[in-house]
Amino acid sequence: MNTNPPGGPAGRSFDPDSVVVTGIGAVLPTGRGPRALWSAWRAAQPALTPYRDPYVRTEKITHFGHVPDELQQQSRESVPHKLRKFGTAFTFNAVLAAQDAMEQAGESWQEIPEERRGLYVAQDDSTELSAAAFHKALDRARTDTSPQAGVDLQRLVAEAFGNAATFNPFTVIRSLNNNTLAMVSIAQRFRGDCAAFVQDAGAALGALQRAAFTLRQGHCDTALVVGAGSYNEPLKLAAQYRAGHLSAGGAGGAAVRSFDAERDGTVLAEGAVALVLERAGDAARRGARPLVEFLGAALRPAVDSGVGPSTLAEGPRGLLADHGLTPDTLGAVLADGKGTVAHDAAEAELLRALLKDSGVPVGSLRPVTGTLGAAGPLAELALAPHLFAEGELPPIAHLRTPPDDGTDFVMGAPRKRRIDSVLSLHSTFNGFAGALLAQRPHTP
Repeated sequence: MNTNPPGGPAGRSFDPDSVVVTGIGAVLPTGRGPRALWSAWRAAQPALTPYRDPYVRTEKITHFGHVPDELQQQSRESVPHKLRKFGTAFTFNAVLAAQDAMEQAGESWQEIPEERRGLYVAQDDSTELSAAAFHKALDRARTDTSPQAGVDLQRLVAEAFGNAATFNPFTVIRSLNNNTLAMVSIAQRFRGDCAAFVQDAGAALGALQRAAFTLRQGHCDTALVVGAGSYNEPLKLAAQYRAGHLSAGGAGGAAVRSFDAERDGTVLAEGAVALVLERAGDAARRGARPLVEFLGAALRPAVDSGVGPSTLAEGPRGLLADHGLTPDTLGAVLADGKGTVAHDAAEAELLRALLKDSGVPVGSLRPVTGTLGAAGPLAELALAPHLFAEGELPPIAHLRTPPDDGTDFVMGAPRKRRIDSVLSLHSTFNGFAGALLAQRPHTP
């Protein structure tokens, strides 16, 4: 067991150029903030509820990781009123998460010039106009008794955009994959270097890589990384169902059974996570408390011909080696654990190839939140401070019969253990595999 002192892993001196997280915000099915996420994870209490949508009827999608209605309303209210017609429900979540992360980073953070604030956004390929939006518009047109009723394309499009009175073409911003970037940058006043990444968990890893690079190159003094999205769009839900990725929901809120022999699929979800990143030296000068040190991320295609678990393990293994770590010296591994038959079987092989009976415990957040997409990797990074402070790794909820492969999956009760470093693994529906590495921050 690792017995390094509280200030950080042994043998490390304070590096002012290391990248640390000083603020965290989260709007997730588990509630608002990382503490709510940690509490649900530790108690193995899933936040998956029966699927509901006022414009979608389905018997195939039984459960979903919905952001609670009252929290969704808080998110909407966090956006200036004049901007709301340009945003979507999940971009509102992103604005609230960003607001909370900035608040935790401290008042002195506000003194950083707007042009020195970097913004790096990861968004699912969740866009409007969605099929549900047009269903809503057609439904309104069917019941419309005004003189303008009838087949009027401009009116129909205006209704679908939620702006029926006067169709403003600028509202097309809602249909763009950089909608989250636009909303956060305007609402929270970011005018520095920025970038938008799209598609699943890989987008968050790309955003983290870009933010860390920009900070280390001195192109900005702080970097806000935001991951947001929602799988609640009819065509996306149908595609995942047809691909056989979704659970039949027979176990209700316990439908996601990561790595278990009885698993039958994942449950999709929505939400947003925001992290304030900065150089450790800058954080120390302004009196901010570092919560976690971000070491790096790796991302690579996973569907190339001939790519197997040993090859895929090279990414996270190289990430560990770059920072003087090995599987034997890791504190914990957070597996993706989507709960599909194929994804979990492939990841179990990857874990076996990577860890090789090293004894490092493996957990997974997925049974609690469902599959979050672009917010997923950031949610696990947001939990790292709790792992460091509490000295335990929560169990994988609902795991009863794990793969017989020698990997130490945590089951039943939290695993008591000092944790100084965390490796988080991710796979995507669009054929990428990635990892991120974080450790307990060293303070001067």
